[in-house]
Amino acid sequence: MQEIIIYIALLLVGLVAGFFLAKVASSAKTPSEEQALKAEKEQVMLAQLRQQMLAAQESIQGIEAQSAQLQNQMTELDYILTSYENKDDQSKITFFGEHASPYLRIKNKTKRQKTNTESQPRDFSSSSSGLFDGNQK
Repeated sequence: MQEIIIYIALLLVGLVAGFFLAKVASSAKTPSEEQALKAEKEQVMLAQLRQQMLAAQESIQGIEAQSAQLQNQMTELDYILTSYENKDDQSKITFFGEHASPYLRIKNKTKRQKTNTESQPRDFSSSSSGLFDGNQK
């Protein structure tokens, strides 16, 4: 019986010692694992930041290209307006183009004839007026 108690006591001492050794070993391992996880997170964040920076640079280049194109168009428009202001025979920039402008000038000169009717058309607000009043002529 005493041997059983000794074996149980040794088993309990071994379990307690093993528990403390495991705790010490895991606590010693944790900072290095935490550092590895932290380093991995930093790498992922840096990669994402790099991608966002490249996308921003592409957007800026697109905006710069559009700005340059707009500047060229404004310069061309200024040149056209200056050339039209210097010409005395052409005072306006035509809106419709050279082929449609003569047609529109001729069309605007002919006026529509106004017709005078003897009586105004009847109002259809009541049920027995106008075409469908029931009287046959």
